[in-house]
Amino acid sequence: MKKIIVSLSVVLMLLVSSTFVQAQTTGSIGGTVTDANGALVPNATVVVRGQSGQEFTVNSSSNGTFRVPEVATGVYTVTVTASGFKKSVFSGVKVDVGVPTTIDALLEIGSVEQVVEVTTGGEVLQTQTAAVGTTITGRQITETPTASRDALDLIGLLPGTASVGAPRRSSVNGLPKGSLSITIDGVDVQDNLLRSSDGFFTYVRPRVDAIDEVTVSTANPGAESGGDGAVQIKFVTRRGTNDYTGGVFWQHRNTALNAAYWFNNRDLKPTAAGFIPDYRNKIRLNQYGGRFGGPLPFPHFGEGGPLFHSGKNKSFFFFNYEEFRQPESQSRTRTVLTPDAQAGIFKYITSTGTQTVNLYTIAANAGQLATADPTVASMLTRIRTAIGTTGSTRQILGTTGAVTDPNRLLYDFTPNGGQLRKFLALRFDFNVHKNHSVEFITNQQEFVQSKDFLNSQEERFPGDPSYTQGSVRDSYSMAVRSSFGKNIVNEARYAISTGNSSFSPTIELSDFAFTNNRFVDIGAASVTAPYARNSKSSRNTPTYDFTNNVTWLAGNHNISFGGQFKLIRAESSGIGRIAPTVSLGLLSTDTAAFNMFSTTVMPGATSGQLTEARALYATLIGRVSGYTTTAYLTADGTYKENADQARLSKQNTY
Repeated sequence: MKKIIVSLSVVLMLLVSSTFVQAQTTGSIGGTVTDANGALVPNATVVVRGQSGQEFTVNSSSNGTFRVPEVATGVYTVTVTASGFKKSVFSGVKVDVGVPTTIDALLEIGSVEQVVEVTTGGEVLQTQTAAVGTTITGRQITETPTASRDALDLIGLLPGTASVGAPRRSSVNGLPKGSLSITIDGVDVQDNLLRSSDGFFTYVRPRVDAIDEVTVSTANPGAESGGDGAVQIKFVTRRGTNDYTGGVFWQHRNTALNAAYWFNNRDLKPTAAGFIPDYRNKIRLNQYGGRFGGPLPFPHFGEGGPLFHSGKNKSFFFFNYEEFRQPESQSRTRTVLTPDAQAGIFKYITSTGTQTVNLYTIAANAGQLATADPTVASMLTRIRTAIGTTGSTRQILGTTGAVTDPNRLLYDFTPNGGQLRKFLALRFDFNVHKNHSVEFITNQQEFVQSKDFLNSQEERFPGDPSYTQGSVRDSYSMAVRSSFGKNIVNEARYAISTGNSSFSPTIELSDFAFTNNRFVDIGAASVTAPYARNSKSSRNTPTYDFTNNVTWLAGNHNISFGGQFKLIRAESSGIGRIAPTVSLGLLSTDTAAFNMFSTTVMPGATSGQLTEARALYATLIGRVSGYTTTAYLTADGTYKENADQARLSKQNTY
């Protein structure tokens, strides 16, 4: 019956609306105080002390129960004293996010000067909440092998998580991505613009050396956080303690220890035609960093005493810094014209062999334009020169090894690039007074790529422009915990996440100068155009979140209530078309030019081969089939061609 009394403590949550989305970052310690005969012990003094100097004091109620709410994650020592009983000390009491820790104190008769020490981590069977979840902490985080140092990868190892392909595509319990909520110290770190389609992703990345624990709640979350999602993943940053601790690491991956990718073995393996000494992609990955934390000394104001206070039991710091450096290379295959096709010599395969015709001669005989367009000719010459600098070309072969496309070649080369990522986590904790504590945590992260291989923005041919994407990602969490007497505890938290992502920010109209500031589409000839991109954009989805929780210990009951305001903004800008697009081709309505290609001048040709000849001819002479540009209404009320467009939307949640 005594256990039932503890588990039936009343929890009342007043929700301002059904979309209440607080992110809980603390836990609690509670339990029952009894004597050797099982009788309840009221008015026992319970003192909870943390490794970072926190101290909370409560008294057991008339039914012997006690509860300390809004306790930060960490390891605590719980001391229980009562008149006529020995002092009981429980060490190693672990508190996790959103999980009540239960300590049932059995007091022995004796003097209060006598001490009974109990080493415990709290009861394994959770009786104070119906929430279902898992907590990963301590050595589980640092010693679990993962493919990266991103702490989110740890979730993929838990039951119920399925990863199909990359970890970013994972799902939990088969639920849609929009049902996931991921926070770091109460900060919403998901990209809310893409949350419904890319929910298993954190814009601000939690690092394994910076994280103290991660709690995953998969069912029956509490009212204080149930509106945020069916599955809640909550990371908590390490905090400093009274001891200085730290560590450094370096992880290295080298090409010499790697095998070639399967596609490289298939497409680039040594053959009798030529020996490729090393067709493995260049991979040299370096990850290094360090962490350090402890008490934070501060000036000792007032007369006498040392100049600086040690900071023990008062102020603490923790920082973690990492860098990720990876030179990159990607094997790419482009399609180019053969020298003959570039000169207007078209070849097609018939049952009697390979036939050859001169497209310019056919056009001249039909009274049509029979000279190469200078802009297209210059572009094709530029491509021909570029592929001669590096890489190799090969014929397009069928399954039998015979040439199936006599007008085009495949060009293989390996563009090089690299990534640099920087991660800084910084935390400060201050015990301003025994009843008041303050914390501040920030993550500053920078992602820089020399080339955006992910979105195929590397150069199309050697010497062509390439583009990148980059972002600066920040999060801030500030909280104040205050005790008013022994029965009211308040926690207020303000959290911000922000960061601008830029896609191809360096692209300019001048990048298209070699084709007269136009994007000349030569796709009709089934070859690769020398442009990596024709647009640029940037976006930011800052999130601002203020929450306040109050816990009132009213006799034998716990009454909790609170509120939240959350603002999500979606800010984006970009130019959808840098240069107007010129499409090349022969339209069927251009009857004179269209009909001059027939089986009369191309004996034995199929309809597909005639279409191919028309497309190559139209490309070489620069026959325009379409011209696309866009006029946008700008902020000053005028239309401008290919102007920058800005969009802003927001959502308020109460």
